[in-house]
Amino acid sequence: MNRPIPEHTLEAYYGGRITRINLSDYRGKWLVLFFYPADFTFVCPTELKELADNYPEFKKVGAEIASVSTDSVYVHRAWHGQNNLVKAVTYPMLSDRSGRLCRSLGVYDEEAGTALRASFIVSPEGAIMAYEVHHDSIGRNADELLRTVSAAAAVRAGGGGSCPAGWKPGETLIHPE
Repeated sequence: MNRPIPEHTLEAYYGGRITRINLSDYRGKWLVLFFYPADFTFVCPTELKELADNYPEFKKVGAEIASVSTDSVYVHRAWHGQNNLVKAVTYPMLSDRSGRLCRSLGVYDEEAGTALRASFIVSPEGAIMAYEVHHDSIGRNADELLRTVSAAAAVRAGGGGSCPAGWKPGETLIHPE
């Protein structure tokens, strides 16, 4: 926690084309790194669609989203073109074919050769502020990820305050007495 995100440049399917994205390109913005096991599955597209639907809300709090799996950018492109839920994705779909980024963050399933269902909230300075890992059968909630990004941003701006349990954006931070 609060350690720098490893420096990586990955291929991505983004904006209808294949490109390369360096994680340092996100410095100055909050970043949600959204790891998922595989393309052409059935839980993953529901998560990616929910994130896509909420992407404007993430942008309002200064956050970007990048999804990551160990599938190739060509598989991302094919899935994006065929799956009605995934067609809504407008944020980058990163390819970690080697598993190097997944391994460096401890979210690589060596046996399956896939990413775990994990989310990382990265500060504008590039530090990991929060992360969670779910069982493959449990999808994540975009509203909770947005609340977590908002909480991290509030703490960063709040001069030493902390977010209590159940904190919601706009509520005050607490301070030690």
